[in-house]
Amino acid sequence: MNLSSLKKFLKAGEWNDVEFKEARVSGPKSALETVSAFANTHGGWLVFGIANHQNGEYEVVGVEKPDKVQNDFLSTLRTKGKLNHEVTITENRLHKDGRTILVFHVAENPRTGKPLYLDGDLRRTFLRRGGGDYKAQPQEIERLLRDAHIDRWDGQPFEKVALKEAFHTGTLKWYREKFHQAIPGLNAELTNQEFLYSWGFLLKDGRRFTPTQGAVMLFGSPMAVHHILPRPTLDVQFLNHNRKEPLSETRWLDRLLCEENIFQTWDKLLAKYLFYMPRPFQGIDPETLARRDDPPGFRVFREAAVNLLIHQDYGDHTRKAVLKFYKDGIDFWNPGDVFGDDSKLWEPGEKEVRNPSLVRAFRHISMCEQAGTGLRMMREVWPKLGHQAPDYLNDRAGKSFELFLPGPAQEFSQTSALIETKLKVTTSRSNTRPQKAQEAQVEAQEAQVEAQEAQVKLSPWQTEVLAACRVEPQTTRSLLSVAGYKSRAGNFKKGLRILLEQRLLEPTIPDRPNSRLQKYRLTDRGRHILAQTSPGEF
Repeated sequence: MNLSSLKKFLKAGEWNDVEFKEARVSGPKSALETVSAFANTHGGWLVFGIANHQNGEYEVVGVEKPDKVQNDFLSTLRTKGKLNHEVTITENRLHKDGRTILVFHVAENPRTGKPLYLDGDLRRTFLRRGGGDYKAQPQEIERLLRDAHIDRWDGQPFEKVALKEAFHTGTLKWYREKFHQAIPGLNAELTNQEFLYSWGFLLKDGRRFTPTQGAVMLFGSPMAVHHILPRPTLDVQFLNHNRKEPLSETRWLDRLLCEENIFQTWDKLLAKYLFYMPRPFQGIDPETLARRDDPPGFRVFREAAVNLLIHQDYGDHTRKAVLKFYKDGIDFWNPGDVFGDDSKLWEPGEKEVRNPSLVRAFRHISMCEQAGTGLRMMREVWPKLGHQAPDYLNDRAGKSFELFLPGPAQEFSQTSALIETKLKVTTSRSNTRPQKAQEAQVEAQEAQVEAQEAQVKLSPWQTEVLAACRVEPQTTRSLLSVAGYKSRAGNFKKGLRILLEQRLLEPTIPDRPNSRLQKYRLTDRGRHILAQTSPGEF
């Protein structure tokens, strides 16, 4: 800090990165609280020799005994038992109109050096918010302690559910198929248990295997996920107003609460996103002959959504990740801040992450960008689509991360209008009195629950067919292979017709059922039914 920057700070006043103290003859005790607050959040400047008048103006009064004040202050910080961790402080002196100003820059502590508290009392942990220092609440201290732990949350053992009941076999099968497609031949001969153990998702104690918490979040059965996470994995809301506008009477037009494992959550989110977002036809893929009609911003959306799923603090049971579709953009809010220096978040290169095993699992199947390139890719690609650059807030004090993808109001208004239309149609068909969109949403959620609980009797090969269509549409020939038939035998044709009649599958070209390019894809109902597959031994 120099005199020029000090002048700007004095004009702007105290905020989250600067604190003024009069400290003419001694350093005030409250200065230690500011040190704790800065070290636990983003760091900041502590300035001695500045008086704060009642009218809100700041005046340079100077430190009368600068040597004594500086030495006493720095010595106190190094007194045994005063601080539980070391803190990096850089001191400097400025002179203005014959007055001495002491400037101390307090660096942010690394995650292993948090929380920084005073006098050996964990309750004397402070955080910086706005222009003040605030004593941290118990849940805020718990978040700091969890992030400071040497062993990451996702690598710790989970013992609340028996091993044979811990995993969703459908999810694990899907993941291994994607894994072997991305890395042909690697670990293909291993059993599921051997595969999980080789990648650190199972811990071994003698002859006993225990899944990690990360393994349960990735591949867990519904029961295991509910035991490990007593809150939704993700809350998705479609709203009919702009981000900075007050909440309307109708809180949301549509909502999706995901309480499954991470991969099943992504599957449900993807289906909802593709259903609502505009999908302009972009030609035919010459290799697969499939339509290329992903929404233009799908790559950016996928990266942001995957980051939401793999980087959140799953040990925080008081808050949930929220994805909001506004009329003027998409907002991604995560419990848990991003580690490291904020100024380097856009730079390439490896960065420390909260859940390394979750990140690695997604990278192995190419479902997220390579290390350190995700945010930079979004910043480069999103504006090329005609949008403003993405904006983010890494809140150290609140232990949260928020990313906003601005979008043209027309595009997102069309999405809102589409949702409203569908809800109105649903209401009118019910022959009941007109209802608000929120009431229609409740009905839709109830219908979803009914679909999930519906008893649909499927043969083993029909279940395999649904699973094969989970990721991408499949041809009849590929489904024959999955079902174990060599030709379109009567049993296969009958079983496939049942899947179509029950709306578990749908043709990609409905108006040309006999087209040679015909494929079959999984419907939302099919996804609900498939998600009920009972976890079994692996």
